[in-house]
Amino acid sequence: MQFENSFDVPLPPAEAWKVLLDVPRIAPCLPGAELTETLGPDKYKGRAGVKIGPVNLFFAGEAEIVERDNAAYKAKLKGRGNDTKGRGQASAVVDFALVPAGSGTRVNVVTDLNMTGMVAQYGRASGLMKEIAGAILTQFADNLRKEIERSEPAPEAAVASAEGATNTAPASTPSTSSATATAPPRATPPAATPVSAFAILWIALKSWIGGMFGRKG
Repeated sequence: MQFENSFDVPLPPAEAWKVLLDVPRIAPCLPGAELTETLGPDKYKGRAGVKIGPVNLFFAGEAEIVERDNAAYKAKLKGRGNDTKGRGQASAVVDFALVPAGSGTRVNVVTDLNMTGMVAQYGRASGLMKEIAGAILTQFADNLRKEIERSEPAPEAAVASAEGATNTAPASTPSTSSATATAPPRATPPAATPVSAFAILWIALKSWIGGMFGRKG
C-alpha cells in the first residue's frame, strides 16, 4: 500500500537537510523507535514497536538511505524488519523531498509499505494505516522541533553573543577550571516518546468520522 504524508521543520531547506540525514540525532525523535547499531554509511539497525488495541507489534530490522540528491534535497530510504514474535515481516520504501515553506521547510513523504504473514491483517485497512502513519509523523515532527530548539541557539541570542565577544575584551585569560565551570551544558537528545496507540487510533477514528460527515454534508 502507498500513502503520502508531510510535516514541517523550522529550518530552511539546506539546514533541515543536514538535520534529517543525521540519523543518530533524529532517531530518538521517532515514537517507538530505537537505533541499536550503525552498520556503515547510511545503513542502520534498529527496533520499532506499536500497540494496536491488545496487539503489540514489535519489529527488528535494518534501514538504509539508498539514494540521495543533495542539490534537490531528495532521498530514498529502504527498510525491512521481522516481527519479534515471528508473525510476519514488513518492508517499506520511503521517498523524502524537502521544499521551502515560508521561513522553514515542508518535508513530503511517500511511503510504499508491504506487510506479509499474520501482521498483514493490520495493513488491510490502508486508510487506517495512513492515519496511523500521519499521527506518528506528527509526533516525530513535534519531537524534532523540540530537539532543534534545544540544540540550535536562537538567531537573536547568537548575534548578541557574537557582539558581546567582539566588544568586550577579557581582562585576563580564564583558567581551564574556570572555563570548564562556566561552559554551557551540552544538549542531550530527548528520550524517544513511546507510541501512544490509543491516541493514534483516536486521531484516526476522528479523521474517519469527520470524513464521513464531510461526505454526507
